[in-house]
Amino acid sequence: MFLSTFVRVFSTLLAIFVFFILIIISITFLNISDISNQKSNFKHYSGNKDSSNKIVVMKLSGPIIHSNYSINQFSSFNYINPEDIKKNLEQLKKINAKILIVSINSPGGTVSASNEIYEILKEYKKNNQIKIYFYTNNVLASGAYWAAMSADKIYANYGALIGSIGVKGPDWIYYDEPIAISSGLLGSSIETKKGIRVFSQSAGKSKDFLNPFRKPKENELNHMQKLVNEIYDDFIRIVSKKRSLEKNYLKEEIGAFIFNSKEAKKNFLIDEELTLAKLIKTITINNFKDYEIIEIENNYDSFLEKFLIKSFSKFKNKNNIFEINLICGNLKTNFISILPNYFLNC
Repeated sequence: MFLSTFVRVFSTLLAIFVFFILIIISITFLNISDISNQKSNFKHYSGNKDSSNKIVVMKLSGPIIHSNYSINQFSSFNYINPEDIKKNLEQLKKINAKILIVSINSPGGTVSASNEIYEILKEYKKNNQIKIYFYTNNVLASGAYWAAMSADKIYANYGALIGSIGVKGPDWIYYDEPIAISSGLLGSSIETKKGIRVFSQSAGKSKDFLNPFRKPKENELNHMQKLVNEIYDDFIRIVSKKRSLEKNYLKEEIGAFIFNSKEAKKNFLIDEELTLAKLIKTITINNFKDYEIIEIENNYDSFLEKFLIKSFSKFKNKNNIFEINLICGNLKTNFISILPNYFLNC
């Protein structure tokens, strides 16, 4: 009886081990194969391929973050990474593009990544004879709007959401007198009322910043607010300069609200409400008799993702909840994020 049970358990474990070995071998093979067959993400869209008048549409989608290994290898959501934009712009230099349309749909992201994209595009425009236009058919908010300040003009499709000129710092969640913390398939819960004592070792005043088991001190809250205010002032200054709007108007009238495309135009947050096709048509009619439209669309699918997601796609729901939870978790760990609250649907 014991021997029979042992054989069955051993056989099951061996089968699982072999299965994972096969996955690792498959992934390794796919990585090697893909690296040797890498192709440019620049694709001819329309027009004359031989034309010297290149109009490039760079499509960006998702939150703005600096990528890391765990995100890049084990996730399937789209995100916007400053390093990828740098690489695309290096390619643009080679084809001597005349106009760059950044077609972006993003609720924002981290301060550092959003400002980096703004600086990258601003510097590129300064050093190259090129016009940069931002366009959205869905969302251009917060950090994405910050990045859009590098553009000559901003356009939006009917019904798009624009704005959220504000900055949000981290929440300090304090568990008052916790007695139990539990987690499971249905989520996590914490019961409180004197029972858990937390001991932590740290050196330096407020080194245990954001410790959820103690109340924040007034000077710590003031410090956090000061950091947020400084970044907000930079945001307001940039928008005020680029959109020719008074700072008081931005603070008092615009605030951190989002607006639909019509209201955004009324408030001078965008230049025009139109479709991407109409924008391209307007550009070509007004500027060129002969042109080529080139499209850039970044693909972040990892090989592990290609293998597993195609095999187990039935476990994904139509809203990609698992991927959304991953990205929301990543953004929440950043000390300062300019992603507006109403997009954090974790």
